Amino acid sequence: MTTLRALLAEAANDLRSAWPSLWRTDVAYKLLAFALLTPAASWLIYLLRGGTSDRVIADVDIAYFFITTPAGIVTLLLGASVFASITAVENSCLMAVGFARAHGITLEAPGALRFGGRHALDVLRVAIQMVLRLVGGVIPFALAAGAVYFLLLRDHDINYYLSQRPPEFKTALAIAALLGAGLAALLLRTAARWALALPLVLFENVSPRRALGESARRAKGSYLLILAVLVSWAAGAIALFAAAVWLVDFIGRAVAPSLAGSLPALLLFLGVLTALGAALLLLVGIVNVSAAALLIVRLYLRIASPQARADVLAPYAASRRLLSNRTLAIGGAVAAVAAVGIAPAAFLVNRGQLPALIIAHRGASAEAPENTLAAFRLAADQRTDFVELDVQESSDGQVLVLHDSDLMKVGGNATKVWEGDAARLRSVDIGSFKAPQFSAERIPTLAEALEACKGRCKVVVELKSYGHNQRLEERVVEIVETAGMQDDCVFMSLDHAMVERLKTLRPNWRVGILVAKAVGDLTDLKADFLAVEARSATRRFIRRAHGAGQEVFIWTVNDPAWIFVGLSRGVDGLITDKPDLARAVIDARAQMTDTERFLVAQLIRYGASPKALEPEDAVRP
Repeated sequence: MTTLRALLAEAANDLRSAWPSLWRTDVAYKLLAFALLTPAASWLIYLLRGGTSDRVIADVDIAYFFITTPAGIVTLLLGASVFASITAVENSCLMAVGFARAHGITLEAPGALRFGGRHALDVLRVAIQMVLRLVGGVIPFALAAGAVYFLLLRDHDINYYLSQRPPEFKTALAIAALLGAGLAALLLRTAARWALALPLVLFENVSPRRALGESARRAKGSYLLILAVLVSWAAGAIALFAAAVWLVDFIGRAVAPSLAGSLPALLLFLGVLTALGAALLLLVGIVNVSAAALLIVRLYLRIASPQARADVLAPYAASRRLLSNRTLAIGGAVAAVAAVGIAPAAFLVNRGQLPALIIAHRGASAEAPENTLAAFRLAADQRTDFVELDVQESSDGQVLVLHDSDLMKVGGNATKVWEGDAARLRSVDIGSFKAPQFSAERIPTLAEALEACKGRCKVVVELKSYGHNQRLEERVVEIVETAGMQDDCVFMSLDHAMVERLKTLRPNWRVGILVAKAVGDLTDLKADFLAVEARSATRRFIRRAHGAGQEVFIWTVNDPAWIFVGLSRGVDGLITDKPDLARAVIDARAQMTDTERFLVAQLIRYGASPKALEPEDAVRP
């Protein structure tokens, strides 16, 4: 404990005394990384991925690409190595400052950056070795997790396990927790073994090929001390970051509501608060990364019996200061003015925006059983614009409305949809799980669902893909055209191939991509609209999609705050389990001026209760 305290005290003293050099070095490096290194690395990864047939991959295809294809494996390993090395070079520059400080020398930012650049290739080689060995260590745990899924969770649809949590699901969670603990222990031990690798490369010119092994040899017997230092740093870093976020949020919540009556004052306050938040987070980031570098240097000096001396930095110590106080003051003023300008830009961006569409997710599924005629009729009663439903084929080729691969969640029946004929599947009660009054509900056909919606609302048809489709796209086309609803339906799928086939069959129909996670620019996809997870739909993303002629729908938004945020960002559609709530918020917002909309959006951001948006007689909890 005494040694730990001494190390922490030494690093804290180094941070105080070398702070001017540390923050100038890190700011300069961050600017360099932002302007050159990160874009260059991203472009390299893009080129590697561009050798495949798809430049945009999403959802399950991400795992398939990075795990099963040679290009994906190379991209993953090289990409991880390059981005790890960018961070490692940053630490190298700061370690040089700390190593110099420990020997009574002042190393300015230009010298530290030159030192880091001089060793960048060696750092990259170390990073590649780290990534390869980490991946090798993680693979057994990943295989074990896959085996747990295969043995315990593959019999039924995953939504059944998540909603019902049967004994086998709890067993799988317990095993996963043990595997997670084992993996965490492995990673901690690895971190302790490799903690001295960078100082050995930087200050003793140890070969990158030998650095990890040499680090493990010199750290032997000191693993507990190293882990204690790393854990102490992590706890401090998290606490410092949380404190900065809390402070900005506290100021916003304390001041913003009192400015609700004055748009100019609120705009000015938000600009100042944005600048303050950015400055605080930058400061915290510099402190945290500097503290990590200084602690590693102190560990190296204390336990590694270093053979290096301060003269390794002699060629770099004569460099002059990179950033003058005047330059920094001008830069800070420019940043503050830019931050103040963000708020008006946000205010003006969505003026004149058309009302967003309400899309009832599997019908009014918060109150009625999902994907049933009862849910569709209720959604229409609640003035939804669209009903969203899922379609699959039964074994006898009937197009049925059902989300999961089986009926376990909604009916306690384990029959796979593609293994059961329509009559058998439609005999199962899929309503009682929601409430007794829905006991008569059965799986509807697509034709029945369209008939229930015809003349009352439009329909979003999601084509489900579980790898057992026969002629789903062709059959959907036939049913929609027979119902005469081709002008009242749009279509989407997670499966890009299904989207392409449907678009080939009917080029004039509106067909979109449903996406949870993606690598690449989604607007490169040839889709009429994008249905994305709500947090992915930033203002920038929405502007880019609109520029590509694509609409943006977000899912699944079920509270007034998120609905209002989506509207403020400019989304075209809200996919929700509560169409009545969405309608109430849209109606309330329609009565507001642009100024009031902006004020309400900011007040929600800083803690105003969403209840303020809910008409007392219109919105259910």
